[in-house]
Amino acid sequence: MTTSHLYKALLVLALTMGLPGNTLAQGKAINGGPQDQNQISSLGGSLRSAERHPLHILYVHGIGAEGAGDSWIFQKHLCALLKGCKLPKKLVSVGRDYADSGVFAHDAPPPASKYMRKEVWASQEEWRASAPFVDHYLLRRSDGDPVVVDEINWYPLVLSLKCRQMMAGESWLAGPNKHFLDLCSKTEEDPSHNGRYISYDWIKSPDARMLESIRPRGALVNRGLKTSLLDWGFADALMAVGNMHDLFREGMRQLLVNSARFRSDEPETDAWEQPGVGPHRIETEFVVVSHSLGSYLVFSTLNINQQDSVPEAPSARPMSDETTAREDAAAEFILQRTSLVYFFANQIPLLELANLEGPKAADELGTRMQRWRELRQNFGKGAVGPRDLSVKEPQVVAWSDPSDLLTWCLPDMKPLTVVNLYVRNTWWHWLIARPAAAHNNYASNKQVLRMMMSAEPSSAKGEVCR
Repeated sequence: MTTSHLYKALLVLALTMGLPGNTLAQGKAINGGPQDQNQISSLGGSLRSAERHPLHILYVHGIGAEGAGDSWIFQKHLCALLKGCKLPKKLVSVGRDYADSGVFAHDAPPPASKYMRKEVWASQEEWRASAPFVDHYLLRRSDGDPVVVDEINWYPLVLSLKCRQMMAGESWLAGPNKHFLDLCSKTEEDPSHNGRYISYDWIKSPDARMLESIRPRGALVNRGLKTSLLDWGFADALMAVGNMHDLFREGMRQLLVNSARFRSDEPETDAWEQPGVGPHRIETEFVVVSHSLGSYLVFSTLNINQQDSVPEAPSARPMSDETTAREDAAAEFILQRTSLVYFFANQIPLLELANLEGPKAADELGTRMQRWRELRQNFGKGAVGPRDLSVKEPQVVAWSDPSDLLTWCLPDMKPLTVVNLYVRNTWWHWLIARPAAAHNNYASNKQVLRMMMSAEPSSAKGEVCR
């Protein structure tokens, strides 16, 4: 057998074994690197101390989301560790809040955004269908207060462009992707929120069926990777760092206000604006769990300089100074009570290529993350009333599968503690690993969950990128 034939045989074998299924071949987290972090905090430690104060987990999905419920797998594994916790067979939130101020107001006209000279949102209805939202979930247990999971969903912002431009255009080039075309052609109104949508027909059903009938031109594997990984996935990242960034940022800021307002034991209140007063003296702790692009968006919510812009739609009610100040306060309220951040499939090093440091260095994400560290370290100084939380050193734990095509090592950000840990999310055959599983299976990886849920600090070594 020639070298060429041997290579082809190995490739066919690897594709046959590596592409189907999501079965995991998981070993221990890969150790190594020059820095040994002997006291990596864990979510398990926060769960244990949460018996004495409320715990919110801010869960932010990454690229390629297809709908709400991205936190479901994570919730199931988390519930298994809580005494007396039982989840329903179907994911059910206890409340949903939409971004609904300024440019996202219910009666606001759509932003005057164009792609290739075409309107991105042609009507108020389309723009309302694009509003990001947060779903609140309660994990009840028998030995303490419920754990709140605030699932932040920003994906509606990108559906118009991805459905009408990327997926429709790709149908004529590489070939149609029936799954995504079906997803883009469904309409379901939100019965709990007038004028909002659970799904929206960005492509009308007859047009979607016509596109699905087009004969594919691209090779099967190449076509699948392009439509799912690039068209449906990485297109999100390009929009988030481009001219749409302010829309992403403003939507996230409004959802953080809703997360700060939500309480497990009573209706939403503004008691968070007066912490340490009356019955709300017990502090809330937050833990951030974010996937790929979600990690970038969490910290972009912090205002660092006064030039940070807030987008306005034509004729929309302008954002008042009071509203902007409230959003600033909510972002700071959450991040100063956050000592632990988990990044799954971190993309910050790649995305920051679009934002080189210079005259606007204050806009650089690393600067915002250092601002988080300052907020956390200064938390409680001069505060009125007792604090139930010890001020732990803020840490970022970045999980990466070396075979994940869309994750990068998080660089050192001293004095902020950054730890990179490597895992395998799917079967690995030296030549190829299934791309989708490598990128998506962090929340179901037993080794990742074991370290996250441990009640004791981990002694794992973390790789530090230089």
